[in-house]
Amino acid sequence: MDDQKLTMLVTAFIVVTALWEVLSGRTRDGRKNKQDWRMAFLATFMMVAVQRPLVLLLLTLGLSTLLPGSAGSLAWLEQSYFWPTLIVFFCVEEFIHGSFHLFAHRRRPNNRVLQWVQAFYKMSHRPHHMSGGQDNKGQLTVTQTFVNGWAWWLIMPNYTFQLLCLYLGLVEVFLIATAFKGLWAAHTHVNWNYDLYFHNHRWAWVRRTMWALAHILVFPTQHHHHHARGPNSAKNVTSTLAIYDWLVFGTLAIETSKPKVYGWRQKEQEANSVLKRYFCWDVRSYVPKT
Repeated sequence: MDDQKLTMLVTAFIVVTALWEVLSGRTRDGRKNKQDWRMAFLATFMMVAVQRPLVLLLLTLGLSTLLPGSAGSLAWLEQSYFWPTLIVFFCVEEFIHGSFHLFAHRRRPNNRVLQWVQAFYKMSHRPHHMSGGQDNKGQLTVTQTFVNGWAWWLIMPNYTFQLLCLYLGLVEVFLIATAFKGLWAAHTHVNWNYDLYFHNHRWAWVRRTMWALAHILVFPTQHHHHHARGPNSAKNVTSTLAIYDWLVFGTLAIETSKPKVYGWRQKEQEANSVLKRYFCWDVRSYVPKT
């Protein structure tokens, strides 16, 4: 029931902001098309109804077989040290997410095996960077938050980490941390750029404060530039904690204007078929020929 409340909370935010985008005209003129809407419904449904339950089921079966009695074994940690446990959970989960997200965007590794692994990650993540059609008018919108290919939620270790902690008894920690992360991630995908008001404010102390905050947390324009076409597509790989982009990954990019062009270039079949976009299997284009 608590997990359902969490899902409904994030869903409600996405629905409300999606309605705002529609009513304010931010989905018109090719900025969002029918394929985007269909992809959002398909990917979100598969995540909630198939992928996350599947990962939890496999974790439960595996751990109950290999480590009988392990379910709920860390509940004492949450009860005795709730806030430290919550902070550590959030920071570890975000670091894992940023590391593997960066792996999907970084330059091709020299190792042949890693090239194939990275190709699979790129293929799975590709739908998340498709906006609008082939006319380059597409822009980022809130319904893109949970859009990815069929394998993404199964191969990203941070999602497994979340559910592992849930299985081990960190229920409240899981709910609060994932609710905050889900809401923050959704808010950075909305087609707004309120942070630009502060980045370009006439008062220098406001600009400096916003610049400093953007080194700690991810704001909409930072993530919008992650969805831009160009070098910034490999920047700002964290979901909430920009401090990792700044101090660990070296991928922080703070801009004072919106991207000019969003999204990766689409192939003809991807632009015309949601199923081909979502159920993509071909990784060969991401692996160099020998």
